[in-house]
Amino acid sequence: MNKNDNVRTKFRNLYKFRIAFVLIAFAAAFGALGRHFYRLQIVRHEELHDKARSLYTTSVVRRGRRGSIFDRNGNLLVGNRAYKDIFAEPRRMPAEQQPYVIYCLAQQLDVAAATLRRRFNSGLVEVVVAKQVDIKDAAAIRELKLPGLRFVDSENRSYPKRKLLANVLGFTYADGRGAYGLEAVLDSVLAPRQGRVVFEQDRKGQKIHRGSPEAYQPLDGGSVYLTIEEPIQHIVEQELRAMVDKFVPRHAYAVMANPKTGAIMALAQLPSYNPNNRTKMDPARWRNRLASDVYDPGSTMKCIAIAGALDYGVVSLDSIFDCEYGSWFYAGRPLRDSGHSYGQLEVREIIQKSSNIGAAKIAIAMGERRLYQTLRRFGFGERTGVGLPDESPGLLRKLPDWDGLSITRFPIGQGISVTALQLVQSYAAIANGGYMMQFQLLDRVVEGSSGKVVNYPPMGKHRVIRKSTANAMISAMVLVTMEGGTATKAAVSGYFVAGKTGTSQKLVDGSYTGHGQYVASFIGFVPATDPAFVLLVVADAPSAGKYYGGTVAAPTFSRISEKVLRYLAVPPDMPGMDGSFSRQMASAQSRTED
Repeated sequence: MNKNDNVRTKFRNLYKFRIAFVLIAFAAAFGALGRHFYRLQIVRHEELHDKARSLYTTSVVRRGRRGSIFDRNGNLLVGNRAYKDIFAEPRRMPAEQQPYVIYCLAQQLDVAAATLRRRFNSGLVEVVVAKQVDIKDAAAIRELKLPGLRFVDSENRSYPKRKLLANVLGFTYADGRGAYGLEAVLDSVLAPRQGRVVFEQDRKGQKIHRGSPEAYQPLDGGSVYLTIEEPIQHIVEQELRAMVDKFVPRHAYAVMANPKTGAIMALAQLPSYNPNNRTKMDPARWRNRLASDVYDPGSTMKCIAIAGALDYGVVSLDSIFDCEYGSWFYAGRPLRDSGHSYGQLEVREIIQKSSNIGAAKIAIAMGERRLYQTLRRFGFGERTGVGLPDESPGLLRKLPDWDGLSITRFPIGQGISVTALQLVQSYAAIANGGYMMQFQLLDRVVEGSSGKVVNYPPMGKHRVIRKSTANAMISAMVLVTMEGGTATKAAVSGYFVAGKTGTSQKLVDGSYTGHGQYVASFIGFVPATDPAFVLLVVADAPSAGKYYGGTVAAPTFSRISEKVLRYLAVPPDMPGMDGSFSRQMASAQSRTED
């Protein structure tokens, strides 16, 4: 091999080496690049995709509307009202125009010019001009084309009926959550859910509307329908207010319920409040006293005790008791029939004339254990479970805690404390033939997401007394509103009314006497032969005129009943005043059985 061949061989080998090196370098580079692309496209795909997405997309959080509350027939009780919140950016306003802008805003809105001037000079980028501005007022301001203003949609809870049913409905916090009443109890049903809408944006942050944006739709809260009927609620509150104006009690209550279904038809109390005006919301006014406050029921408790004695067979309506001509000593303490001196009275007359002594003697004949069991069966000492917040169980001492006077005082409504709801529940059981229904305020709920309707049908609790006992009690209670009874002013023309008066001395500083404070009440149902409702009217510590239940509460019961019976188109059960109650009762029972 000559010298030239050696040189060519060396160059050929060097060339091959360079080609191999380049190929290896390219292979390594492409391998590294491939590995890098693999990491980007496969391993870190989600991470990088989210980062890129955050640069060219923006999202807007939207909230559904809080559910509304209606009465049983669909009348709106609580809803939502649209407003505009107005904000200002002072730096976008030329200095020479600021006084004019402030002047216009102060003229259009309920905001002082000095307040706006202070906000505009605060140095903040954006300040509040006014919140919850009426849509029309906001539109008028927008037409002025003032510089530097921003209008934002807002919404607030609205109570279009103002004070109507306010203590039951309650109110919400500023952030829309339920704060009290049914607004709080049903918050999980009424509360809306948030949604999110995602848009693409350009490098300047402006939205690009290409196709449909990705959206997670907000969901409105559910709609709640109560058992309350607005026209009936209005009647009850109107007449309750007339009673308050005349007798000036510290508080006044009224409860109406359907004894056959347990549906609450009306709940009213005075004084009340307007939940639309948050500046004057005194807790003493917005607390629901119908569920939380207790009082000594007085003579309205007599019917409960006597019903137990009848049911146990201890007495009959014809049984006679000596009422001691109005004064009687038991366990060393006097018991009197206020303003009366009755001698021998039948049980039905003890109910009709409301004899304390007669009721006490009936309870003694029944015995402590049976009396206690009767009171418990009628629901005293436990909550009704109607679903209102802060409901009290009342006060009924356990049998071992009774003293020597309890057997004579509990049957006349002293030493036992009840809520208005408990008392109506007990009388509703009598009106319903001795069977107690579960009280309820919810009629149905319409779910916000699906529109599905969830109904709340009537539910029974338990039998309290036999039907024959209930009928006997009703026949005696009808006498209370007839001539010779204590509540003739509770009578309703054309109808048999069964009920009982209550005039109880308040327990003040541990004493029932010497302070002159009373609770006047009447509870009853009508028509007695086929009750459409049970109604309780209570005046706590009336300070003008009389204080007796038959004078203060009974006339209000009559006026409410007359109007509600007309509204419900309930036919009279005392046609022509020529039919006896027993005959009408038998006729009603035969219609029911048919």
